[in-house]
Amino acid sequence: MSAPAAVRWDVPARRERGWLEAGLTGIGALLDRAALTGMRLAFGESLHPERQEADMLEASARAYLTPALERDPRAFFHFLDAPAPLPTARPVERRPIPGGTIAVYELTSDYEPWHASDSWPSCDENGRVPFQHWTHREVAPRATVIALHGFTMGRPRIDARVLMATHWFGMGFDVVLPVLPFHGTRALQGARYSGEGFASWDVGRLNESVRQAVHDVNLVRRWLDAQGHAPVGVVGLSLGGYLTALLAGLCPSLAFAIPIAAPSSLAWLPHRLFGLGSAISARAPVSRELLDAAYRAHSPLSHPLAIDRERCFVVGGRGDAVVPPSQVRALWRHWGEPAIHWFDGGHTTPFGRMEIMARIDEHLRSLSVAPRA
Repeated sequence: MSAPAAVRWDVPARRERGWLEAGLTGIGALLDRAALTGMRLAFGESLHPERQEADMLEASARAYLTPALERDPRAFFHFLDAPAPLPTARPVERRPIPGGTIAVYELTSDYEPWHASDSWPSCDENGRVPFQHWTHREVAPRATVIALHGFTMGRPRIDARVLMATHWFGMGFDVVLPVLPFHGTRALQGARYSGEGFASWDVGRLNESVRQAVHDVNLVRRWLDAQGHAPVGVVGLSLGGYLTALLAGLCPSLAFAIPIAAPSSLAWLPHRLFGLGSAISARAPVSRELLDAAYRAHSPLSHPLAIDRERCFVVGGRGDAVVPPSQVRALWRHWGEPAIHWFDGGHTTPFGRMEIMARIDEHLRSLSVAPRA
């Protein structure tokens, strides 16, 4: 069966929406702004480093501003093209669920930084890649979906709810829930919140965290392939959506890619935390222009889509004040305007989640993602 025609609009539709939908979107935007205020308070002094430290932060970008990366951003992920031994996962736990089993495994991340600066922490916990694997017991799944959580998440029981793992499972997919670097049980000792070691004004810290996330998710994907669990697609929310979009430009073997409320650049968020006014944003210790350049190697906009456009489905929030619709539209345009769905509400309050899943299911049913024999 052929894929559905792409939706030919790039702005959140308003004409046919009623007052209820508009109201929900407004509520979502307000709650997102409250969440941004809470993040400013939670991150506290980390948003305002001393001048001497700010100079060091600018220097941390130099290793990622090379002519080689400017010419070929994929070189930043050269491990994807290098031969590697098949990964071996250690079983940790197994429990039954209706129609299948949830098994917990751990892989060892042999990640090596692109630039091993002093800012890259030594963390034994981060050397493990734990993941849940939901498998069907008596029927062959349509495919396996790797579901990637957002920033500050990383607790599989909570991630499963937010990422609607039971619905994916009920739609006939096996589900994998990995923990991203420096999140959950991979967090640094003494971290105040999940993901604290991932996001930083230090360019090297964030760049290496994104790069390790790609490395580790690909490790999980390779393990699934070796175990006979192909085809494999990826869905991700927020930061997980960013990684999903990036992987869609790096891994041609993906069966599908579905970024949800995903930024197309990570340079915007630190400045958004300082406020929307130019006078407030001017206090940021690293300029937006420097971050854009230093993050270029892992921006999804730097990589051409590696899978068929029809295998992509973009989801964005009409009232998202954390990942504005302009970020979603930029990715949508870069991918050649694939199918897209806008939900009411904001980043923290995506109203109509069942409709989102129904639209995703409808799109995936049109693809040649067949069950295993």
